[in-house]
Amino acid sequence: MSAQRQTLTVMPLHFTSEYRRWREFYLSLGLRSTEADHPMATVLAAGSGQLMLAEMEPGDALEGVQLVEFMVSDVQAHADALQAAGVSCQQVRLLHRNGPSLAVDLPQGRVHIGPAMTSAGAADFDPAVLNIGALLYCPAETVRPGAETLAQYGLTPRIASDNGGWTDLVGHGVFAFHEGAIRTVDHEAPGQPVVQVFGETGDVAELCRQLEARGVEATVIDEAYGRSLRIMQPDGTHLQFNETMQDLYGYQRLSSASAD
Repeated sequence: MSAQRQTLTVMPLHFTSEYRRWREFYLSLGLRSTEADHPMATVLAAGSGQLMLAEMEPGDALEGVQLVEFMVSDVQAHADALQAAGVSCQQVRLLHRNGPSLAVDLPQGRVHIGPAMTSAGAADFDPAVLNIGALLYCPAETVRPGAETLAQYGLTPRIASDNGGWTDLVGHGVFAFHEGAIRTVDHEAPGQPVVQVFGETGDVAELCRQLEARGVEATVIDEAYGRSLRIMQPDGTHLQFNETMQDLYGYQRLSSASAD
């Protein structure tokens, strides 16, 4: 029996010297602790998707940087399924991972698929729960090719804007390409794309009420294309949670994944 391609779990990586402060913040959003909890790094889980928080020394080049990795339960089985489907598959060794990972070369830079450290958050995107993911700003001409490339490896393209400046994909968590200025850093590979942690849920007003009850400052923003929630973060910037889009004016649905 041939190996089956696995659904990717989206896992943004947040590097910080203020580990405890950010951990408390993410837990206050509704993410939960997992068994993948180590002194220098911990994986937190949403209803769908994961987030890794990694502690750095103050002044480290990665201080404040957010990258992204994608996780599967069995890297070799995933590689076998990709190769059987004719998808390019390069195994690499990363310094912070036990066992092999897979390199994925997007138009925006290299990302990796690695072995999952926990099954928590490895559930299909669901508007009824908290979904965590990553947002990648990049030149408009790379949005569609980036999404098409990533789709081969285990995410499902869902919604794209008519003007070509946005495409999102879902799996375990959510990932989106958005027209804007790209930023890269050298980490496990040269020129890795920097992302922003972001999320999605079906009712941002309800999430706002929950957060305010926990003492988290949040504001619902109602715009032409839909509602979002801007949440004040420990560094004074905002984390954005989008409300699952129902009005597709100016957009097109690429699949029926999590349309409800």
